[in-house]
Amino acid sequence: MNELYIFFLPASFLLGSIPFGFLAAKFKGIDIRQKGSGNIGATNVTRMLGWKIGLPVLLLDIAKGAVFPLVIRSIYGESQEYLSLFCGVAAVLGHMFSPFLKFKGGKGVATSFGVFAVLAPGPTLITLIVFLSLKKIFGFVSIGSIGGAITLPISYYLLSLIDGKSFNTPVFWAIICISSTILVLHRTNLIRLIKGQEFASDKEKYKNQE
Repeated sequence: MNELYIFFLPASFLLGSIPFGFLAAKFKGIDIRQKGSGNIGATNVTRMLGWKIGLPVLLLDIAKGAVFPLVIRSIYGESQEYLSLFCGVAAVLGHMFSPFLKFKGGKGVATSFGVFAVLAPGPTLITLIVFLSLKKIFGFVSIGSIGGAITLPISYYLLSLIDGKSFNTPVFWAIICISSTILVLHRTNLIRLIKGQEFASDKEKYKNQE
């Protein structure tokens, strides 16, 4: 068992730390950290370079979180649930604190989605619906991300009650930790929302930086 952890955890962190958004923009001669919001995630890449580049970045960031939990579940089944979970968390941390970018990175939303799409598909589906609804209503990915980070633990809790199961699981507490971290990384957005400051749409907000 120890051998599995020694191999899979570093591999998960390393995969998660690959900054696909940064690399895609760099291929176009752009340092995405100097453009738009300065974030390396798919949202900023899409704003600056269009969906043809942003969509692959999004899918790759999601895949970073899903690959090892999915592989481990496929090979070992439920006997290695903790390993699946720890690998998912490692991938998210790798994305947020990439050693390739001096331990800076993205906000972890897409990679977290990949992790919990495997480990908690029901709550993740509900969270996706909330995210897309908020994005549609308000026009901001950040609002959708904040709403999603709040929704995921709540939906996990409620679905556990409906199914007659205990919500007090390692997956639930991992969701709490990751969702809290995502909210912290969106703290600037939260402060502006709490103050009631108005935003232009995402497209208008960054159009002068394209």
